[in-house]
Amino acid sequence: MARLPSTRRVAVVGGNRIPFARSNAQYAQASNADMLTAAIDGLAARFSLAGERVGEVVAGAVLKHSRDFNLARESVLGSVLAPTTPAHDLQQACDTGLQAVIAVADKIALGRIEVGIAGGTDTTSDVPLAVNEGMRTVL
Repeated sequence: MARLPSTRRVAVVGGNRIPFARSNAQYAQASNADMLTAAIDGLAARFSLAGERVGEVVAGAVLKHSRDFNLARESVLGSVLAPTTPAHDLQQACDTGLQAVIAVADKIALGRIEVGIAGGTDTTSDVPLAVNEGMRTVL
């Protein structure tokens, strides 16, 4: 029988968020990437992480444009974290942020990373619009 690896205890030691706002108000011109980058930068300022390589950043959004295909990575590259910080995206309705926390916690518990950042973002001010196949071929 295969022996399971021992796991380490995991703790959430801090957080950061941008303030809530109504749709088409303060963040009307902000993209998912803008908001996620601002949250990462705020967290980096709070924990002196500017220029640091974090084990991994896991984040995502539900209402994503095609330009957001690699949202977490692009947000890391736009942030004050070291550009060598790995990142990956995920998407789950009503659960993106929690799934990101679970993914980071699993990697820490198994000893794959020491620390990580988990998050999620969504804006209803910049909802992606789609057209049907007939309209797409006309365009």
